[in-house]
Amino acid sequence: MNRATGGEMDLFIFRTNIPNKMEFLRIKHSLSENYPVLGCTIDLEDCDKVLRVECENIPIATIVQEVARQGFLCEELAD
Repeated sequence: MNRATGGEMDLFIFRTNIPNKMEFLRIKHSLSENYPVLGCTIDLEDCDKVLRVECENIPIATIVQEVARQGFLCEELAD
């Protein structure tokens, strides 16, 4: 599991197929509005379109489902 914990903060790292900044911003807004997300970034130049989510007490499955609800693949990257 690619997860760093320090107190209540978690960092999750995912492989996605989010194609561009506009779609990422839509997903970031949805996550931030609905969950205690502290930060969210994506590397659109990486072949895995790596999404990093810093959050407080959100199950991984919730993030995966939210991104999937927006129509995109979201898989946790293995260590």
